Amino acid sequence: MENKIFVCYHKEAPIKQNNVIIPIQVGKKLSPRKLDMIGDDTGDNISARNPYFCELTATYWIWKNVKADNVGLFHYRRYLNLKNDITKVFANIDNLENFGLDEHNIESELKNFDIILPSRPQNRKHSLSLYDYYAQEHEAADLDKVLDIINHKYPEMYQSATQTLKHNSTGYFCNMLITSKRFFDAYAKWLFDILFELEHQIQNDVLQRTPYQQRVYGFLAERLTTVYIDYMQQTQNIKIKEVPMIFIETDKAKYRKYCFKRIKRKILTAIGLGKKRWNV
Repeated sequence: MENKIFVCYHKEAPIKQNNVIIPIQVGKKLSPRKLDMIGDDTGDNISARNPYFCELTATYWIWKNVKADNVGLFHYRRYLNLKNDITKVFANIDNLENFGLDEHNIESELKNFDIILPSRPQNRKHSLSLYDYYAQEHEAADLDKVLDIINHKYPEMYQSATQTLKHNSTGYFCNMLITSKRFFDAYAKWLFDILFELEHQIQNDVLQRTPYQQRVYGFLAERLTTVYIDYMQQTQNIKIKEVPMIFIETDKAKYRKYCFKRIKRKILTAIGLGKKRWNV
């Protein structure tokens, strides 16, 4: 079987690859950097929309241009760990196979599971729903419009989508996954059908936002991944494997700074000062 897991890069960073892991530069069409790897700007692509769609320009490119049995998407500092329960590392990965990222192990896992995803965070008492957390960090009106689009285009999913977003507090983040190309294509077709309709409705407003908040479609896709997976599990009983995410950072000081920013962000969100209010 042919397995291709693409790792998104947008700047210089240690490149990790083997016969399964393939680096890809996202947003290459507009970037002044030309990294030594394939880009998302060939074939049928939305590379120029990377400031708004983030790593989804790679998702779209894989959907439209890649032929393989199984596919996946990682970030240059975030990988899924298929081998053990390590959740984070400080140094570069010397051997991807140590984390189960090899052809044999991936094929073996996908014989038993339909999709591999990053573990949902542990549910915490009084934690915000996915909807409320999004409303604290971003524009709730965008998510409302997404629900309206689902109700119009996929009415059979609307009740489940509302339940997932408004009554669950955990989800699948980072738009990372490993699955069959068949499942991936069905998911991507559904996802971009919704996001492109939303883009038509709100893009003029998006252009007036801060660069961070302009990444709206990538943020929404994280929530939509959870909506899609929950629905497919309910209706088709798909088998899901959740695995830890490892974070690569060679500089421990930078990693501590990253952790501090995440804690600060959670505190500000908890007291009603989400990122949409302080990132101006």
